[in-house]
Amino acid sequence: MRSTPRPPARRRTRAVTGAALSVCLLAGAVSQAAADPDPADRKATVDKQLSDANDDLHDTSTDLVKAYEKLKSTRAKLPAARTKATRAKEAEEKAQGEYDDAAAAYDVAQANERKAEKELRSTSTKITTARRAVAGFAGRVYQQQGTGTLSVAVGTEDPSDFVDKMVMAESVGESQGTALQDLSANRANLVSTGDRLSALRTKTKSAKEAKETKLAASKAASTAADKAESELEGLEKDQTSQAATLRAEKKKDEKKVSSLKAESDKLTKVLEERARKARIREAEIRQAREAQEKREAEARERAEAAEAARKAKEKKAASRRSSSSSSSSGGSGTRPAAPAPAPADPNPAPPSSSGVLAAPSTAAVSSEFGLRFHPIHQSYRLHSGRDYGAACGTPVVAAADGTVVAAHVAGGYGNQLVVDHGVKRGSSLATTYNHLESFAVRSGSVKRGQVIAYVGTTGTSTGCHLHFETRENGTPTDPRGWL
Repeated sequence: MRSTPRPPARRRTRAVTGAALSVCLLAGAVSQAAADPDPADRKATVDKQLSDANDDLHDTSTDLVKAYEKLKSTRAKLPAARTKATRAKEAEEKAQGEYDDAAAAYDVAQANERKAEKELRSTSTKITTARRAVAGFAGRVYQQQGTGTLSVAVGTEDPSDFVDKMVMAESVGESQGTALQDLSANRANLVSTGDRLSALRTKTKSAKEAKETKLAASKAASTAADKAESELEGLEKDQTSQAATLRAEKKKDEKKVSSLKAESDKLTKVLEERARKARIREAEIRQAREAQEKREAEARERAEAAEAARKAKEKKAASRRSSSSSSSSGGSGTRPAAPAPAPADPNPAPPSSSGVLAAPSTAAVSSEFGLRFHPIHQSYRLHSGRDYGAACGTPVVAAADGTVVAAHVAGGYGNQLVVDHGVKRGSSLATTYNHLESFAVRSGSVKRGQVIAYVGTTGTSTGCHLHFETRENGTPTDPRGWL
């Protein structure tokens, strides 16, 4: 049977499978089943639940494979994501370092600016002082009306006073010269300090802008690193959580399947025992029928012998009468009576065939009964029937005379038709026809070779084909043993 993964897991009501129906057929085939139908009915229920559980397990396994594929894809992205996160962290650290350097440069620039401003204020004070000194000297010169040092000294009357005035006049001249020199130097220093202060302020502004830029870059790098790491952790966490949930669900489904299979196997043994007893009863009935037939045959033989004796006696008497009549009439004899015809055989042999069942389709067999590697469960599983690779719409015929007991949708089997063939070779035999496009019959009796349905691809199927099963006492068997 060709199969494809079912869509994401759906829990839905599924119809009774061929196994359960075949077991129910056994109950109808055995004479005492009506009096004690409970094991067959219970097995039908259990097998339905088992079919549902297997479908659920198939669904869960399919979703689990998809989840693992997503997780595998996610994990394949982890190295690049981790590299991205690492680079983002490195960028963050580098940006932080650059920000720290820019902040330090800004602090130095501010300190230099403050120092320059202090020097500028000091120079301005010196210039003010020098200007006042020069102004004082200018006033005294004006008062002295331009006389020089010698003129001041000549006006003295005392020689010692003359010397003192000469010394004082020279001191005043030196102080005046020094003040002028200081004034000139301070003016030059003021201009230089002002230019340097202007340059320092420009540098401070640039340092501040660099600091703010590096701070923004540092924050952006930190945000990017946090986002990359968060996305990575979230993605892996979600995928891992989903896979864990599906693993738990699969384990639960497997446990349910195992429990139902154990119960189904137990009921199968009960039904097999019932089938064994049915075979014994059938043998007893056959023996009784054969004994009755033997007695009837002996009675017929006795009756035939008595009839033959009677006829012989009548013939002998007639012969005597004829002899007597011949002697009296001149011997015109009579012909003896013809013997009675033999009775017809009451049990004619059935026509011979190549097997109990005929092939349901003339198409080539594409897959036989047996173990196959399952693509979803990744394990070898039983392929419980025989596939005929016919095109959709091709007629399907009944494999033997029987009664249609189901024509419905049966989960992964799609459209399924089940035919009960009664007890054959000591076993309750049923055939199922699966993935059908449509039904030609839905109930009643069918004859061997009669068209009962048409090939399709419903249910779990990848293309048009007929999946044909034979079930003995509810258990799938190789159809080749019956064909």
